[in-house]
Amino acid sequence: MNAISATRRTIRREWTSFGALLIVSVGLMGVSGTKTAQDLESTVNWAVSPAESSINSLADTVGSYWSALTQIDTLRTQNALLKDQNLTLQEELDRMAAISKLNDDWTRITAEAQGVPYKTTPVRVIVRDISDVSQKTLIIDKGSDDGLTQGEVAIDSGGAVVGRITSVDASVSKILLISDPSSVVVGKEVDSGATGTIQGTISGQLQMSYVDVSATLTEGETVVTAGEALPGTGDVSPYPPGLLIGHIGKVPQPDRNAVVQSAPVVPSAHLTDATFLLVVTDYVGGFDALPSGCVYNPIPSGSGSPTATPRATRSGGTGSSPGAVGGCPSGASRPTRSPSIKPSAGPTVAPTPAPRY
Repeated sequence: MNAISATRRTIRREWTSFGALLIVSVGLMGVSGTKTAQDLESTVNWAVSPAESSINSLADTVGSYWSALTQIDTLRTQNALLKDQNLTLQEELDRMAAISKLNDDWTRITAEAQGVPYKTTPVRVIVRDISDVSQKTLIIDKGSDDGLTQGEVAIDSGGAVVGRITSVDASVSKILLISDPSSVVVGKEVDSGATGTIQGTISGQLQMSYVDVSATLTEGETVVTAGEALPGTGDVSPYPPGLLIGHIGKVPQPDRNAVVQSAPVVPSAHLTDATFLLVVTDYVGGFDALPSGCVYNPIPSGSGSPTATPRATRSGGTGSSPGAVGGCPSGASRPTRSPSIKPSAGPTVAPTPAPRY
């Protein structure tokens, strides 16, 4: 009985509350259109407007900061990526310049190979020693496995003499530069035909010496290899004739009492920065180039330039080649003695050793 009474009281309170709220709502709806209600609403809105504006501004500010932080992080990531890409592109550009120079050097050296009247092999410089404390040498990337032999001459892309091979291994060879003090070559000025020995100096320049004082040396004139060996040696010139050496430098005043003169020669070869070279492989010259007992026969003036000794004669001995005379290669022969002439019985004088070059 008590439970039923409690339930009824609860129901009555709920309906009473609902009725009161309904009455209030209807009343508010009734007065909402009145001027007093509108004034009250305006007053309340005016009172809470600053707070609402502040809250909205704060919300906008927080949202802006959050958006900015997000964008900064994105920009930082993109900037790092762009920086890496820029470094990669810069490295590629730097490498392209080096590759382009290598291609240019290779193009020039292959073009020069077409114009050289000798068989040549292109090689690349892999070690360069041009200091003043040791011999000025280059190491190239080919050796005996590639057919190179000691004594062969190297030229650059302009056809100028670089030096000669002094040692050969299986895959590499060493070239002694013409600018080294121990290197000597017989040179000839093209215009006057004056000849002399050209030797390297410590400074890297060349000096043309033992030129007849009556010959005219002119500054700026071209100097080439003479294709001549030392007189009385019976050998072939270590250098083919007609290869460019350089140009006459400033000619000093000759000594009136001297019988010979000298002048500096500026080398034309790229001795310090050459990348590719050509090695002349079908010219045999230098000491021991001819078989024993054979003497080189120079071609008389006006009959043309001397020709290269065939490679087949490099080994010497008694073997012969086309045009051979008495077992000697073409361009050489064994000296003959007339039977009617007997050697004089005078004292024997030891010959003065000549410098090798």
